[in-house]
Amino acid sequence: MEPAGQAVISLYAQYPKYVMPDMELDLDPRNWEWKGCLSFPVSQLTYLGFLSKPYKWIRYATGAVLGACGELRIEQDLPNPTPINYDVALSETSIDLYYHTINEKKQQMFLIDPFISNMKTVPLSSSQRSSRQGGFCMDMQNQDGSCVVSGAISEICQAAHLVPHSKGDKV
Repeated sequence: MEPAGQAVISLYAQYPKYVMPDMELDLDPRNWEWKGCLSFPVSQLTYLGFLSKPYKWIRYATGAVLGACGELRIEQDLPNPTPINYDVALSETSIDLYYHTINEKKQQMFLIDPFISNMKTVPLSSSQRSSRQGGFCMDMQNQDGSCVVSGAISEICQAAHLVPHSKGDKV
């Protein structure tokens, strides 16, 4: 839920309704639906400051999450949806954008595990915090000096792996 008055860029992408293991994705348009996949508070994107072309970065981030190249568009399913102008400044109001991929790229998609944050997907071998885990936090503080997401000082942040160890090595 977004804070009142905070502009957010909401990203939607097409996901298959049905996926069969070890089979190519069904590219029939009736098998695909638009789903929300990412949202970016404009204030946080502005705060980062290193984004000279923020919409190009948003396209890149979405492609990294979906594993498929695509283009940002303003509309979903029109015959010729309007492309976003990648060179403009961030919108000051909330907007919805749609990540369009061609069928060839949809076949290359790798869908991220929707339960990636579920720590109980793979049983943990130990409930104790290892010395290696504590060392990871210190290593990140020494390496980055501050939070790589928010820029906050490292002492008030928590280090985390992108993929939890509890998910195992197969993720």
